[in-house]
Amino acid sequence: MTRILEATNSLFLPLPPGFHTLHTILGVRCLPLHNLLHYIDNGVLLLTETAVTRLMKDLDNTEKNEKLKFSIIVRLPPLIGQKICRLWDHPVSSNIISRNHVKHLLQNYNKQPQSCVMDKTSFSVEFLPLNFLIEILTDMESSDPALYAFEGHDNVDAKFVEEAALKHTTALLGL
Repeated sequence: MTRILEATNSLFLPLPPGFHTLHTILGVRCLPLHNLLHYIDNGVLLLTETAVTRLMKDLDNTEKNEKLKFSIIVRLPPLIGQKICRLWDHPVSSNIISRNHVKHLLQNYNKQPQSCVMDKTSFSVEFLPLNFLIEILTDMESSDPALYAFEGHDNVDAKFVEEAALKHTTALLGL
């Protein structure tokens, strides 16, 4: 992989469009995971949005490919990573999307005194920490919908976060 890159760089010509995508796909197909990640971390292989999008669509969700996909997603810049997570229908991507949504909502959160009485009828699950978080998120979303409807998060709301958290918890508990 390094020799291919060195050979192209030694030509002192501009690389054709799609070269880095092809180079990365070739690396994914030919290298073991630890070598691939080493080359990505050291800049030999560049993760382009096109290459990662293609990988997410082409690779199935076997355990080996899930590990590869997750390892690649965490190395992407945040904005591209969020976009790519939407292409991967998997609990890991749901967790990443949910965490980013909660982080975005809570960045400007000012704790206000609230009554300690919670409306238990609105929650189907009796898990107080999650219920409290979902109540805060719902209040924040309903207080100013335009403020919290940021780009790329049209289907992400408190209900999505709650479902992702419950799926993650049941998976961890083996239920």
